[in-house]
Amino acid sequence: MTTRMKRIRQSDIREHNLQNVYEYVLHNSNVSRAKLAKALDLSKPSSSSLVDELLSIGALFEDGEKEEDGCVGRNPVLIKADFRSFFCIVLFWKASSIEASVVSMCQEWTEEKRVIYSSPFSVSLPADYGKRSIEIIRTLKRELEKNHYYMGTSIMLSGIVDIHRKGILSYPLNIDELTGKKIVADIVDSGENAIAIFNDNVILGFSAMNHFQLQQRNFLYIHFLTGIGAAYFMKGQVFGDAGGKLTQFGHCIVCPNGKQCRCGAFGCLEAEIGEIALRGEIRKYYESIENFPLGEGKYLEWLIRRKEGDFTFFSELKKEYIRDLAFAICNASTMVFPDLILLGGYFYLWGEEFLGELEEEIQRTGFSYIMQDLHLQYCKERKEEIQVACADYLFSRYYRFTSRKIEGIHLG
Repeated sequence: MTTRMKRIRQSDIREHNLQNVYEYVLHNSNVSRAKLAKALDLSKPSSSSLVDELLSIGALFEDGEKEEDGCVGRNPVLIKADFRSFFCIVLFWKASSIEASVVSMCQEWTEEKRVIYSSPFSVSLPADYGKRSIEIIRTLKRELEKNHYYMGTSIMLSGIVDIHRKGILSYPLNIDELTGKKIVADIVDSGENAIAIFNDNVILGFSAMNHFQLQQRNFLYIHFLTGIGAAYFMKGQVFGDAGGKLTQFGHCIVCPNGKQCRCGAFGCLEAEIGEIALRGEIRKYYESIENFPLGEGKYLEWLIRRKEGDFTFFSELKKEYIRDLAFAICNASTMVFPDLILLGGYFYLWGEEFLGELEEEIQRTGFSYIMQDLHLQYCKERKEEIQVACADYLFSRYYRFTSRKIEGIHLG
């Protein structure tokens, strides 16, 4: 029996080489054409041709600064990453609103400098997220394309982005399966191009990976906001795709026959320790507590302030929280074997003591051979980092140097 090998196209090879050259220049300072050729094991003519092509599309630039290597003769001009004339639109879907940002694609700039614009836009109904997003995209494009080149739009949301069913499911945004399919259809039918929709935990994990330089690590990023989500990264690559379908960490069962979750199951981690569950537990003891907006960590802040006034209530609730979270982490870790757990969102409000207690419970509960190497760490996300990561993930996943653009509508 013979197997037919997949034919490798010349355009794929060139795309791969162009990506490698761009990535090397981006992550290495003081690069000349000669150094680039040597580092990537390319011939000087091939290296020079790739650099010229990247210069022509605005991916690289030569600013006149010369390499000082002490050699006799003319010193070569240094090459730097560019794309400063290009921008991406980033839309973060939240409850009843869309946070819209414009991000420069010059990846050598700081996050603060790269975020050119940021503003919220209201959304009347869950079914309107698609059409409202298209309106925002067109408005921003009209204004910015006068002086910049549009690369694409990256949309981030809490929920499942399902490429197979061509839809979205999001409990925090009240988007059911039927509504999610309508939203995707509105975007596809709009005639707009270069749009991708991503699960928020993947983008947040990608942001953390870049911030902590974790490209060579296996880590699990866990996010606490209104719900509980996660994404797993292996040596710089997300497990599965960016739709969140394979890492529904918040919906693993930690308490059989426990509280009913919005997903329909009983005893989900999200139903037991998510923000809505935390609010419910607090209200059992303090009926007069004021209503805080969800998604801002206010209920957890309130609970921690009660530590001194009612230590018994605080410690019992914290103990249950740690038990359920440790159980979920142990189960996930036996499947993906991470060496690092990053706790993002509002987890950090628990304080450093919480990490030690959680680690003790993990060691007590889990498979000791795996858990002995597990390390826990908080991750405090900054708004600009998330906006930039959303644009950069779109670029890294879907931009093609050979065609000089992002094409199509992508889910995950």
